[in-house]
Amino acid sequence: MKNFLQILNHLSPYKGRVVLNLLYNLLNAAFSVVSFSAIIPFLKILFDRVGDSKEEIVESKVGDGMMNELNHWFDLYIFNEGPKNALMVFCFIIVILFLIRNLFRFLAQHQMAYLRNAVVRDVRENIYSKLLRLPMAYYTDERKGNIYSRFTNDVSEVEWSVMGALEAVFKNPVLILFFFGTLVVISWQLTLFVVLVLPISGFVIGKIGKSLKKTARKGQNELGHVVSTLEETVGGIRIVKGFGAEGQFHQRFERLNNSYFRLMVKLYRKQYLASPINETLSAITIAMILWFGGNLVLEGRMLAGESFILYIAIFSQMISPARALTEAFTRVQRGIAASERINEVLSADEQVLEVENALNVSGFESEIEFQSVGFSYEEAHVLKNINLTVKKGEAIAIVGPSGGGKSTLVDLLPRFYDVVEGSLKLDGTPIDQFNVKQYRHLFGIVSQQSVLFNDSIRNNLLVGKPDATDQEMIEALHAANAHGFVMSLPEGLDTIVGESGNKLSGGQKQRLSIARAILKNPPILILDEATSALDTESERLVQDALAKIMKGRTSFVIAHRLSTVTHADRIIVLEKGEIIQMGTHDQLMEEVGMYQRLVQLQELAG
Repeated sequence: MKNFLQILNHLSPYKGRVVLNLLYNLLNAAFSVVSFSAIIPFLKILFDRVGDSKEEIVESKVGDGMMNELNHWFDLYIFNEGPKNALMVFCFIIVILFLIRNLFRFLAQHQMAYLRNAVVRDVRENIYSKLLRLPMAYYTDERKGNIYSRFTNDVSEVEWSVMGALEAVFKNPVLILFFFGTLVVISWQLTLFVVLVLPISGFVIGKIGKSLKKTARKGQNELGHVVSTLEETVGGIRIVKGFGAEGQFHQRFERLNNSYFRLMVKLYRKQYLASPINETLSAITIAMILWFGGNLVLEGRMLAGESFILYIAIFSQMISPARALTEAFTRVQRGIAASERINEVLSADEQVLEVENALNVSGFESEIEFQSVGFSYEEAHVLKNINLTVKKGEAIAIVGPSGGGKSTLVDLLPRFYDVVEGSLKLDGTPIDQFNVKQYRHLFGIVSQQSVLFNDSIRNNLLVGKPDATDQEMIEALHAANAHGFVMSLPEGLDTIVGESGNKLSGGQKQRLSIARAILKNPPILILDEATSALDTESERLVQDALAKIMKGRTSFVIAHRLSTVTHADRIIVLEKGEIIQMGTHDQLMEEVGMYQRLVQLQELAG
C-alpha cells in the first residue's frame, strides 16, 4: 500500500486536475447507467408489455422500489404517446445520452493526457536535478547504464503506472460502483449471488500481479546491464577494435542480452496470462448469473424479463472496467518496481551537503589551509595527515607516482568530496560552511581529459560565464592560443564540436578548455595533467596558454612531465597519500629522494 501511495504521490502537485478527472469520470459513469437503462422502454415497446388501460398499468405496479417507479413512468408515457411516437423519442434520447456520456469520457481523458505527461516531466526533472547534486563518489560506484535505464525505461514504466493508478482509484471504481448500485436496484438477490462469485477472480489476478512485480524488477536491472555494456563498448570502441576483442565483447553482450530476453519473455507471458484468465472467469460468472437470474424470471414476479436483460447489459458493461481495474493494478505493480529503482537515485546520499545558513563567499583573500586532512573511499585510505598552507597567488605543483592521491587531493578543493579527517579552510573558514554554488565559482578546472559538450564552441565557452560577450570570448581564445583555429572553422564560434569534441584534435580541445577557464576568470586554478595527452607542438601551445592563465592566480598543477612544473613556487611530492617532500625544484633536486629519482628517470627516458 505504501508503494502504491508513492505512485499516487506523483500526482499531488496536480490535485485540481485530478479532481476534474474524477468529476468527469463520475458524470461519465452516471450517464453510462442512464444510457443503458433506456433499454427498458425499448423492450416494453418491442414486446408490447404495456397495459391496455391506465388502470391495468397502475395494477401492474409491484412494490414501491425505484425500478418499479421508473417502469410505471415508462408505461404511462408509452400509453399516452403511443408506441411509435414513444419509440422515436426514446431513440433520440438514447443518442443524446450517449453523446453526453462520451463527451465526459473525452474530458476525463483530456485531463489524463496532461497528468501522465506532467508526471513524466517532473520525474525526469527530479532525477536530472538529483544527478547534478550527487557527489563524484556516486558516479564512481554506479554504472552509467543503470542511470540511463532509470532515466528512460523506468520513467516510462512510472508513466504507465500513474495511468493505472488513476484508473484504479478514480475511473474504474467509479464506473463499477455506479453499475453495481444499479444492479442492486434491479435485483438485490441476483447481485448478492454475484458478490459471492466475483472474489475468486480477484484472488487469482492478485497472485499474478504480485509475481509480475518481482519479475519486472529483475528485468529492469538486467536492462541496466545491457545498456551499460553498450555504452562502454561505444565509448571504448577504439580499444575494442585495436585489441581485436570484438568477439569477447560480443559474447559478453549476448549473454546479458539473452538473460534480459528470457526475463522479459517470462514477464510478458505472465502479463498476457491475466487477460485470458479474466475472460474465462467472466464467462463462468456470466453463465452462473444467467442460470440464477433465469430462474428468478421463470419463478414469477421476482424479476421481470426486460429488467433481467437490462441487468445482463449493465453487468457486461461492468466487466470491462473490472478487467481494466485488474490490468491497471498489474501496470501499477510494474511501476512500483520502476519507482523503487528511481527512488534509489532520488534518495541517494548527497554526502556533500550544504549547512543551514551557509556563508556567502565572493572571493579568495589570503590562503588555503589543509590541517591534518585525511580521506578514504569506504575503508581504503587515500590521503593521510595532509598539512599544507597555500598563499594567494602561489603556484603549487603536485607530483608523485600513480595512485598516490594527487587527483583526490585537488578534488577536495571544490568539494567534489568532503574531507573525512581534519579540516580544509579558505581564508580561515572551513569550506563546508560556505554556500556550495558560490564557493565553486572560485575555481577553474582544466583536466587531462578535455570535457566538451556536443554543442557550439560559443556555448561550450559560456559554461564558464553565461553572460560573456563575443569580445570577451575572443579575448579568452587569444589568451588560450585558440583564436586562430576557431576562426578558421566554417562557422567560427557557432561550429558544433561533436560528441565529446570529437571533431577537434586533442590540442584544440584542450585549448578550448583553457579558454573556458580563462573566460570564467577564477581566482583559483586546478590543472590536472592538462598536457600529458598532447603531442609536442600542441603541448607547447597549451603550456604557453597555461602560463598566461596562471599569472597572478593561485594554481594547483598535477603533472607527470616534471619539466612542466620546474618554475612552480613549490612542488609537493605525494606517495601513498602522504606528503613526503616539499620545496622548489632546485631544493628538491639537492635532496636524495623521490623527486630526484623521478626527474632522473624522465631524463633517461627522454
